Amino acid sequence: MQWDAWGDPAKKRELSDAVTSLLTGFLGVSAPTRSRLAIEDVQVAPSAMTQSHVEALAGLVGAEYVSTKDSDRILRAGGKSTPDLLRRRSVEPQDAPDAVVTPGTDAEVEQVLRYCSANRIAVVPFGGGTSVVGGLDPIRDGFDAVLSLDLRRFDQLVGLDEESGIATFGGGTTGPRAEELLREHGFSVGHFPQSFLFATLGGFAATRSSGQASAGYGRFEDMVQGLTVVTPSGVIETGRAPASAAGPDLGELFVGSEGTFGVITHVRVRVHRLPETTVREGWSFPDFATGAAALRELVQEGSAPTVLRLSDEAESGVNLA
Repeated sequence: MQWDAWGDPAKKRELSDAVTSLLTGFLGVSAPTRSRLAIEDVQVAPSAMTQSHVEALAGLVGAEYVSTKDSDRILRAGGKSTPDLLRRRSVEPQDAPDAVVTPGTDAEVEQVLRYCSANRIAVVPFGGGTSVVGGLDPIRDGFDAVLSLDLRRFDQLVGLDEESGIATFGGGTTGPRAEELLREHGFSVGHFPQSFLFATLGGFAATRSSGQASAGYGRFEDMVQGLTVVTPSGVIETGRAPASAAGPDLGELFVGSEGTFGVITHVRVRVHRLPETTVREGWSFPDFATGAAALRELVQEGSAPTVLRLSDEAESGVNLA
């Protein structure tokens, strides 16, 4: 993803005159007065990670999977909220994690967490970097250093039970990668939030994600059948047979936890067979209240499509313009 904006820089397009006029006239937005910084020109606060810590972490995951380079640290200095993006345009020194570690197994994650716990190093799990609620901020809060735990190596389809419709993914698998792996078997996760292109399945679970198709398939929390969560004290496997009445499910503790209680390394999720056909239709209503009543009736009667969205007058006007 573009380091200081949303989207893929390879697919960048210039705004048309019509869109520029809309932004200027309707929203009062003018062209930026200052050019954007190149990533190599960003000033990052010096790393607080000592050489002994770096060497110890390298001994756990391999030297090639530990970095204190400014160019790696700035990419994990926060999420993609408006304050995050504005902060990256600042010419002032920016705070960032002191090191980036990329483990490849549950055992390596556990060893890293235990080391950091024993050495007063805060750990921030990092998936796709799309958080907009401050979940990736490198807050020290009394710790000696902050480590970004990157889950990019957990990006596999571990297993697929086609009979039950349950797939197991590494927590670092992105939305597009999951769909690509499942499509080979005729299945889909069916979860498409706005962050879909970059966010990960572990991140979907950690944030109780909701997506464009949640009207049909449910929110991601409804899809989760189990989790593998690594903590400094050990590995926890949540979930069991569907509709079990035998006590609480610890998965409810970790779904929506934003990574504060443990690192989600694997997700078991209910998947769906690909539809034979897809139909897209648009309808208009005389006013928003009438549209809301129509959508409410569709949902209550169980007739809602997979994707159901109502735009108000302002959004409709911008879209049409």
